[in-house]
Amino acid sequence: MSVNEIRLTAAQAVLQTAVDRGDLRVALGMVGDSSGILMTHASGHSDTSANESVEPDAIFAIASMTKLVTTIAALQLVEEAKLDLNEPVDAYLPQLAGLAVLEGFDDGGAPIFVDAHRAPTARELITHTSGFVYNIWNENALILESKGLSSGVGSGAKMLDAPLAFQPGTAWEYGIGIDWLGLLIEKISGKRLERYFQDHIFGPLGMIDSTFELQEAKINRALVMMMRVNGELVESSAMQPEATDPGSMEFYGGGGGLFSTLKDYGVLLTVLLNDGRHGDTMLLRKETVDSMFENHIGVLDITPVDAQIAPLSNNLDMGFGSPAKWGLGFLLHPQGTENGRSPGSASWAGLFNSYFWIDRENDLFGVFATQVLPFMDTESVAALTAFERALYGIGD
Repeated sequence: MSVNEIRLTAAQAVLQTAVDRGDLRVALGMVGDSSGILMTHASGHSDTSANESVEPDAIFAIASMTKLVTTIAALQLVEEAKLDLNEPVDAYLPQLAGLAVLEGFDDGGAPIFVDAHRAPTARELITHTSGFVYNIWNENALILESKGLSSGVGSGAKMLDAPLAFQPGTAWEYGIGIDWLGLLIEKISGKRLERYFQDHIFGPLGMIDSTFELQEAKINRALVMMMRVNGELVESSAMQPEATDPGSMEFYGGGGGLFSTLKDYGVLLTVLLNDGRHGDTMLLRKETVDSMFENHIGVLDITPVDAQIAPLSNNLDMGFGSPAKWGLGFLLHPQGTENGRSPGSASWAGLFNSYFWIDRENDLFGVFATQVLPFMDTESVAALTAFERALYGIGD
């Protein structure tokens, strides 16, 4: 599929309209193919006083779009024969031996635990079939936190001290497995996750603005975090970007926490459209990239999920009404979507309403981003949908 100038212009107009209407404070968009970036656009203001127009090099928190980076790092270790995806991970991380599964609560409200049959494998950590879940979308996990028996998102490494929600390999549920994968990468490589990313991914690809640790010199390019409260956009009282000294973080979350830009993330997606290569750099082998776009959860299905913490997330259907599976690093659309993505396309998103997709059949990728809570914000999803449909010429 050729994305002509008419469609690119229409896609940019969608972003501008979302800001002009007041639906979003900021709307960022990028489109590219295997040759590189075709379009980058920024609409809105980087501050709440509307004095500073947002620029395409704005830095934003990509949240769970971090998971693709962590997965790529793990696959590099697989290629080096340092990691076996099918080996229970307690062979690498002994602290994951003897896990418990939370089955529910008795009549008195006490948790009911049973022993896990085994530790999850690295493949199960990557594909969200490990049994580790998020309390944002799992009721039992949220109840357990309310009893002071676990910690939720935003608690750093404490978040990992949690039971499984089901026996490994028996179900699919989005969760903290890739945060454990990050610790696995640190153990095998002997490097902190930030250092590994810089040495093996960001540095080789020239992703100069991608980091867990936002530098003071770049804080002025970071977008303000917004929240939608009673239909109105207000500045969030939490999760605002802050400058962090290099090497000062006690925990780097493989499942979230990175800052990046459209350009940086676009380079990463271009690599996947080029079978793992970026110029003379081979990030991954072609066969590894091909495997990322294969179904790795078998007969298990990804279904819509009800949110448990309304300020953080609306109910979500990341298949956008179409069947969905999971590959290595992202969700797969086996039958495509009604908004244009071809069968076999891949996608995922970040909590603050940033989204990407990769359409290998059409040699196309797209990124849409803003910074607002809750996840799957109605206005953000509407803008994303219109952005995609404009690029694919749906409704022309």
